[in-house]
Amino acid sequence: MKRIYLLSLLLLACLVLPMKGQAVSQAELLNSDRYLHVNSSVDSGRGDGKYLDLSSIKAIDAPDGHRRVEATIYVLMPAANLIQGIHLTYDYQLRQSLRHLINAHNQALKQGNKIPYISIWRTKQGNSGITGTVNDGGTYYNDGQIRQQRVYKENLNAMILPADFGDEKYKLPNLLYQKAYGIAYDDET
Repeated sequence: MKRIYLLSLLLLACLVLPMKGQAVSQAELLNSDRYLHVNSSVDSGRGDGKYLDLSSIKAIDAPDGHRRVEATIYVLMPAANLIQGIHLTYDYQLRQSLRHLINAHNQALKQGNKIPYISIWRTKQGNSGITGTVNDGGTYYNDGQIRQQRVYKENLNAMILPADFGDEKYKLPNLLYQKAYGIAYDDET
């Protein structure tokens, strides 16, 4: 009986604990230097959109040829009285940066290969070199109170993942990379 009780307490704690970081209100997102609004073509101009928690950006260990950045973003939807907090990690393959692909292409040209430049674009579209992973998430009302609502994978894919090259969702991971490393991902060699 004790085991069932302890197991149920553990399960309850996993379901109720908020995500890493903190609950945030609409007023904080709109009026704080801590949160950077990530401009998007789908923003209505009424405060909705993605907000990056600048204090949460952290470069973390990665295998050779990769870099990784962790951060928390908030997606504000004021009309729905909803803020979705998402703690995520992006993994960057340095061999897929645009600068690296251009340098490799130019090297191939010097060796006599007649590969058209459009092949760089096609390679990048086939694999942007950026993989996103959601570590944790939470939902809040506009006033910052915790909302008991799940974050659905379909919604995440619509908001931030995958980071396809040429897509607007490619902008956020590039911004995170630049904030963490001081250089744009696609400028890495």
